Amino acid sequence: MKLSNLGMTTWMLLGFVFGVLFGLFFGDLLLALMPLSQAFIKIWQITILPSVVLSLILGIGSLNHSNARDLAFKACLVLLMFWAIGVAIFFSFQIAFPVLERASFFSTQDLIRPDDLNIIDLFIPYNPFRSLSEGFLPAIVVFCVCLGFALMGNEESKPLMNLLNILQAALTRITGFLSRTFPIGVFVITAQTMGTITLEGLLELQVFLISTAILAVLVIFVVLPLLISCMTTFRYRDIISASSRAIILGFSTGTEFITLPLITDGVNKLFTNSLDNGENKNEIVTYSKVLVPVGYAFPLLGAFFPFLFILFVAWLYQNPLDLPEQLKLIAVGIPSFFGSSKVSVEMLLNLMHLPADSFNLYISSGILRQSFVASMASMSIYSFTTITVALMAGRCKLQWKKAIFSILLIIFILVVLLSGLKFGFAHLLANTYHGSDLISNIELPRDAQGMRSDELVSTKVHLAWNDSLSAASDDRSQGDVVRLIKHRGVLRVGYNSNCIPFVFFNKNGSLVGYDVQMAYELAQFINVSKIEFVPITGDLIADFLNRGVCDIVMSSVTVTPERLDEVKFTDSYMTVHMAFVVRDERKKKFLMLDNVRKMDNLRIAVLNKTAFVAIASELFPKAKIIKLNSIWDFFDGNKADALFTTAEEGKTMTLMYPFYDVAIFEPNDSYKVLYAYPVAKNSSETFLMLLNYWIKMERDYGELDRKYNYWILGKTVEKKESRWSVVRNVLHWAS
Repeated sequence: MKLSNLGMTTWMLLGFVFGVLFGLFFGDLLLALMPLSQAFIKIWQITILPSVVLSLILGIGSLNHSNARDLAFKACLVLLMFWAIGVAIFFSFQIAFPVLERASFFSTQDLIRPDDLNIIDLFIPYNPFRSLSEGFLPAIVVFCVCLGFALMGNEESKPLMNLLNILQAALTRITGFLSRTFPIGVFVITAQTMGTITLEGLLELQVFLISTAILAVLVIFVVLPLLISCMTTFRYRDIISASSRAIILGFSTGTEFITLPLITDGVNKLFTNSLDNGENKNEIVTYSKVLVPVGYAFPLLGAFFPFLFILFVAWLYQNPLDLPEQLKLIAVGIPSFFGSSKVSVEMLLNLMHLPADSFNLYISSGILRQSFVASMASMSIYSFTTITVALMAGRCKLQWKKAIFSILLIIFILVVLLSGLKFGFAHLLANTYHGSDLISNIELPRDAQGMRSDELVSTKVHLAWNDSLSAASDDRSQGDVVRLIKHRGVLRVGYNSNCIPFVFFNKNGSLVGYDVQMAYELAQFINVSKIEFVPITGDLIADFLNRGVCDIVMSSVTVTPERLDEVKFTDSYMTVHMAFVVRDERKKKFLMLDNVRKMDNLRIAVLNKTAFVAIASELFPKAKIIKLNSIWDFFDGNKADALFTTAEEGKTMTLMYPFYDVAIFEPNDSYKVLYAYPVAKNSSETFLMLLNYWIKMERDYGELDRKYNYWILGKTVEKKESRWSVVRNVLHWAS
């Protein structure tokens, strides 16, 4: 067969296959293709929005009033049928999730919060031009439908309709020209995606992603084609053939928006190829031009994937939803799917009292998930349009025997798939990963030479107070402190290991954290070769410093007026936000301080012997303040309703306890505290000037930001290994 005789679908499929091979061959070297892949997607969208607008206006404007009412009624019936099918299939997939002995999954502290969904902007075209520029398709559809109805049956509107037909023909020619680039674009986008995605990053999402892939294949190639064939006279082979281009393009690009012209063309070909002498051809084209954009604007099966994710998260954290909760999820979920899926997922997680941290899992799964979502959405729009057009054109014929056979076949396939998935997942997840390992495994970062700070400075960590520490006290009344430290050859640092992630012990028993790293760097700055860490609590800071037990306290110490009377402070090195650590479902109740102050029988936990004890008593006079000797006591039983701490520390705690989240006081600019390093009241000005100069250098050279990214945001600075590829790991052509 000559290459010139190959159809567009074949070329697109070849582009996809060669893109996969190309990605596996070159690996992450193909990151350079990202700008080109983004350019292709933007180029393909040039005519989409104008075509949707013109198609809706022309399609509705060319109808008569009786046809319009009939079309709306039948489209609603088909839409409800699709929703029922979607709920049945998506919720049945929770059967495939195996039983876990314990909840184990990583939790992330850096919660990405999507913008709130503005229902008015999304659905009401009070400014049609803004709706067009922002891409609010539901509002655009509403505007075009209203305009189409206004033009319907109006003789004076014929010149305008003729002009719009000319414009639509021009857009069709442009789309035809752009469609020639589809195979090349599919190749570039697929190659870039396959080259840069890492299998390691998908380990925690394997159940969700595998379920997503299987569900999409089942719906695309079994459920929807059989549904069409049972309700029409079309054959399965013709249905798949007419929809294949849109499915492939949607899968390879990860967006169904650019497949709308191909869907319209596929529906028209499916009908027109079976018509005699062009009978009803214009009517069918008109219906398809209206229904395709409407199908895109309304949530069909492709929009139901947040249901699967919510059920997955509920299973993952051993909090499966009961029947009333699932009905609540359906009732609230479907209307939310008119907007962004990200907004829907965050809202539904909160509604179902599931860990808010798991929202990041949904974001990180976007690369593969979106490909299946887009292809399934394309097939859903195609099927919705085909069935509705068949109803309008009198081509709908329910074949009962075929329908019963298809239902039994789908049930059989579903049972086999779910049983196989459950068995496979049970073996796949025999050893699960604990999210707390993200913190317990962390070490001090390595420098450019590959050395850690504790390998460069001799270290002694005192675990408890003893007489030897008291005997080591220095008399600070005479001489310069810097000279005293250098003469001693040891920097003594007070610490409190309850201050995660500033100071804490990792699972190896090493003292690590933001302030620990700062302590080592201070020792190197002063040029001493040994550092001693002295255990301390908040009520002993002034005593230990002024008696010379330690030279400085570096353990997320809050600057307060009371402490300023007892010790000196360096310049602040960090501003932190006051917050509560609470159960996920109670987060919103603890955001506004005025609301919290009014709560009856409120129990607020605070780490004992810290500045937050006095702050909590002042802010919440009605609450019962529960003093904890360890922050981890809060998570052990029902000791308190909330833990009063800072957002920066609280986020790290939620890594280990994902059912908890951080409620930052609003407005968050008004409730901040400063962290600084206290020194003795009689410390020399030279020592304080040196410390402030050192902190300024750390800030100016970006070292404070690097530590913040590493310890607070959890962004590791270690160089990641390159993705496996043939060119690097087999041929060794690249390093």
